[in-house]
Amino acid sequence: MPSSTDDLTADDSSLESMPRHRQEWKQHDLLATILRRYFYVASHMSGGFLPTWVVSPKEGKDVNESLAEANIYFKKLGWAAKISRTEEWIIQMIPLPERPFPSSKLTLMMWSVSALTLTLAGAYWMEGSRPAGGWFFNSSFLDVLVGYTLPVLGCIFIASLIQRRTASHFNHRVGHITPIPEPTIALWSLGLFSQTALIWPFGLFLIPTLPRMDARLWEDRKVLGWVAISVPASLISFGLILWGIGLWLTPDYVAITQAQNVAEGPFIVEILGQWLLDDYLTRLIWSHPFVKAGALLTFFGWISLLPIPTFPGGRIMVARSGHMEARSSSNQMFLFFLILAFAWMFNAFNGFTIWILVLTLILPLLLFMGADRTSPVLLNEPKGLDLNSMKNIGIVMLVAVLFALPSQVPFDRDDDWNTAIVFEMKTIFSAEEVDERWNAMISLHVINPSSVNRDWAVDYDQFAEGLENWAKVWECDGEEDLSINGFGCGSVLPPRTHTTVVLNLTWTDVTHSPSLTNFSLLTLADGEYDHLPVSVHPDLSFYPDSPWKIVLSEGELKRCISIESFSEEQLNVSFPNADQSLEIQSRLQWIEGQNNLEAQYDSAPEQVCLRGLDPVVLRTSELNTIQLNNELFDGGMPELPLIAVVPLQGWNITSSAQLGWGFELNASGALSSIDDVCPLNPSLSIPPAPVAGEWIWDLDVRKISNIPAVQDENQSLTVRMSDGTSMHVCSPHLSVEPKFNFTVEEGPELIFQRYNTSHRMWSNMWMAAYNGTLLQSQGANFSFYSSSNQSIPVQINYQGNGGQWTTVRSVSSLSNGWNSFEFAPSDSTLSTLWFEHQDNSLVIHLASYV
Repeated sequence: MPSSTDDLTADDSSLESMPRHRQEWKQHDLLATILRRYFYVASHMSGGFLPTWVVSPKEGKDVNESLAEANIYFKKLGWAAKISRTEEWIIQMIPLPERPFPSSKLTLMMWSVSALTLTLAGAYWMEGSRPAGGWFFNSSFLDVLVGYTLPVLGCIFIASLIQRRTASHFNHRVGHITPIPEPTIALWSLGLFSQTALIWPFGLFLIPTLPRMDARLWEDRKVLGWVAISVPASLISFGLILWGIGLWLTPDYVAITQAQNVAEGPFIVEILGQWLLDDYLTRLIWSHPFVKAGALLTFFGWISLLPIPTFPGGRIMVARSGHMEARSSSNQMFLFFLILAFAWMFNAFNGFTIWILVLTLILPLLLFMGADRTSPVLLNEPKGLDLNSMKNIGIVMLVAVLFALPSQVPFDRDDDWNTAIVFEMKTIFSAEEVDERWNAMISLHVINPSSVNRDWAVDYDQFAEGLENWAKVWECDGEEDLSINGFGCGSVLPPRTHTTVVLNLTWTDVTHSPSLTNFSLLTLADGEYDHLPVSVHPDLSFYPDSPWKIVLSEGELKRCISIESFSEEQLNVSFPNADQSLEIQSRLQWIEGQNNLEAQYDSAPEQVCLRGLDPVVLRTSELNTIQLNNELFDGGMPELPLIAVVPLQGWNITSSAQLGWGFELNASGALSSIDDVCPLNPSLSIPPAPVAGEWIWDLDVRKISNIPAVQDENQSLTVRMSDGTSMHVCSPHLSVEPKFNFTVEEGPELIFQRYNTSHRMWSNMWMAAYNGTLLQSQGANFSFYSSSNQSIPVQINYQGNGGQWTTVRSVSSLSNGWNSFEFAPSDSTLSTLWFEHQDNSLVIHLASYV
């Protein structure tokens, strides 16, 4: 029985022997032999580093299908065939790279470091803009992690999966996206960079795919185009979704605590945001963290679509038009100048902005790699791109580029976040006469340019002179939550909003027309007071633009009023109430330059002045009303100039009621030598009293202070004021207008006392008598106190055409202490008495008129 070994030997002897080559095949011959299975190989092209043959397709075979079948086989050998077409078909063999994909450890490390830098960037974005209780958690770290880091990394990971799935659909393999962290954000977290120094505050520098997509071998332009568009389209889509969710979750207001970096929306977000949200631009300041994450994704997605070599946009350009057209010199120069033009339109060269970094990245790539037709490698470029794919890729890219188009400043810093309330108002208003009533409307525009809620309030100066005859009514338009001492309008104005309030003025004096009225609107914003000057004038050709004033001119006092003219007409001036004055022989008052109280001017003078026999007769109320043509105006009652006579060593203020501050200064308030309006609600102290030594207040040094009360009987205050200084006494009430003003003359310290009331300023003291009867009993009985150890001359000056006053008690000079005076008027029709300081002497004027 034959064995199994004999059977095998018998089988082998029946097989036909295989012929063998006398020499080993070289790799070049092996590749050529394999290539002949799919193509007719005409000849080998020498001179290149890689094996290259001239081929032609076999009968009945499509060149594209043959190439695809060949590459399936060559892939097992680590090669790929790249076909091109000139006059003939040329195939070049390209070795496949070995181990091109990075290790998982490197990818995991890059993602971990990116998570760290993204968390730091999220803290940068959210600093000072978290609401009470946080966005998601009380912990700021968890807020950053959930609101910024995880959304960004999650969207990038999903985009990476979409890219890999798209490539797999075309039987290609690509790597994962490997984000590259941006290190400068760590310098900010360490305090080495300020917020303003960070130009790229994303936490990521680039979002590439490893291995590099330009280093991969692509079967044809269709595969290249769809894989290239997948990541930018995904990033932009996810970014826009996060924009929408973030804006929806953003509250109406978050009290920010510092300047914010504001993400400006891309084109489609700007359009829809301003259409659907009234306060869209304001919400961006404290926007939800999802908005910041969406801003990163849309910005990176849009940048990646730029037609720059190594960018997805550059690969899309090659996919749509091929290497020859996409990488031609003319196209690259056109792209270069187009990018520079857009950079100029986006103000990229106006300072160190984010666009400078973008240009620094893309321009070298465009200049040095723009004409490189070897990258990316297309195995079958002659196959072209079918019309349907070209159209679809183009539509996706157009929509993505248009929707994600960034603003001129993609990320702006809100430096004016804490700007104060702005009050806008013109200063001059006109009053119009309607139905025999004068009305004026004062409109005030209130603007909050800041990014936080602002308190504001406004009211007119309640203590302003000249408003007595105006009825004042506020139209607050719902802005009535706040006020100034219970008056006026006010509210809490939201960020980047404005409102308008109106003060209506109605003239109540039916006899007189209004003159120019000057007053102030008081404003209160963030606890600080301010004022806005307002002038209201009647809509007339002529009107007084000041009240009556008694002024010193050429050594004489006269009563003057300023006139405003808007016409070349003739002006008639008269005093209709002057006929009610006393019937006496003497002419008591007259218009300067005229013989009586009537005047006619061809052109209106700047002012009309009255002169009189003495200052007292100029104060008569019959002269208050002045008639300009057919209009009557009440100029008010002027006061005699107030003068403080102060010795070089200053006033000595004691706790005594008689030798204290005196009637005018004894009330609370502030004394100021500053040539400005009174401060509103100031935090002023009194001049500090020393522990030992003399208590001195020098108003050349301490120019403003509250008037101190001297209460210690053993202590006195020396107040020094320089000769010629204009002083203001400010009211303790909320008003910019002083209670009164006075000027300083150097002279002896004299205190005037009448009716048991002391006056340190006595230049405005006077008295009058009609037919020998004083206006006030004991009005000519008074005393002067002199603090000087030297005698002060007293000069009694009699004037007028009537009988002289009778001296009951008098002295020729003032000695140290109190000096008494008493005079009795004659039975003349009018008698007057007033005081004056001249050359360190006291002058008592006594006048009588019949």
